Amino acid sequence: MRLLLGLVVVAGIAVGAFALGRGSAPSQPVVTGSFAAGREAAFSGFDGGWSYGVPYIVVLRRGGPGVTYEFVSRRPMLRGLAYRRCATGICTSR
Repeated sequence: MRLLLGLVVVAGIAVGAFALGRGSAPSQPVVTGSFAAGREAAFSGFDGGWSYGVPYIVVLRRGGPGVTYEFVSRRPMLRGLAYRRCATGICTSR
């Protein structure tokens, strides 16, 4: 009986320590360094508001130092429109 009680106490301590450890971990990974700077440069102005399962017209341009590309514009594609590249960017027609 003492052995069983001892095992229950040890298991309870282990579960409690695990829960405390998980609770103290940051909810999102912290991104620092050049990757974070590059991400901020590439996605400036476009950090949220993307919808799942929606195709977008995205225009990219060459980025600055350490950033391959950066977003110039984005807009969701609409049903019933034909898209093509034109002198002013992206043109649409029905």
